[in-house]
Amino acid sequence: MATPAGFWRRYAAWSLDALAPLALSIPLLWSTGQRLLAQTDLHLSKLQLRLFELADAALDHGSDPLQALPGWTHDPTLRAGVADLAAAWGDATLVAVAVLFALSAAWWIAFEASPWQATPGKRLFGLQVTRHDGGQPGPGRVALRFLAGIPSWCLLHLGHAMAGWRADQRALHDLLSGTRVVLAPGEVAAMPPGARRWLWAQAIALLVAFAAVATAYALMLAEALATGLP
Repeated sequence: MATPAGFWRRYAAWSLDALAPLALSIPLLWSTGQRLLAQTDLHLSKLQLRLFELADAALDHGSDPLQALPGWTHDPTLRAGVADLAAAWGDATLVAVAVLFALSAAWWIAFEASPWQATPGKRLFGLQVTRHDGGQPGPGRVALRFLAGIPSWCLLHLGHAMAGWRADQRALHDLLSGTRVVLAPGEVAAMPPGARRWLWAQAIALLVAFAAVATAYALMLAEALATGLP
């Protein structure tokens, strides 16, 4: 029986493969994104105009707009504007999810059902998908494996994390589809240098992003405190 693949090696392969559907989705979703930006600008302009109208009306009646603000939540024009904005974002999100799902399905199913038994990321890092008994999975089983990953996404990746603590290192979608991810013939158990570098690159990028956000918030807070000083 082949050696089960470890969690981090599997994650490295998956995260590398995920770049392909994301890249392919950009031209397909470009018009959707442009349309969403235009609709967002339009709806926000309408909301802003209505807020100015309500503020002017409050001032005309001698009221403080800030005190009148809670009552504006019942304004039908504002509520309709927020609903239109939410609908625009909801429609665009559904289109994006559908496109990414279709591209991901084509990528993972086609490659894992091929003689490689692996996506390019898995192949690069020395992994293969097999049936539980070690045989090559057919297209139907590979498709089931892909669809079986949906519960894991809905469970905040708890199903994927199972591969990190189970003795056989199988995730939920492996159990549901009767598959395993194992080391390809001739591969050693040690993490490949390329996979290690790829994981470190992601960790560094995450830390840089966190530091940038934290710095921006710190500067905003310092500016707010400075302007509040006498």
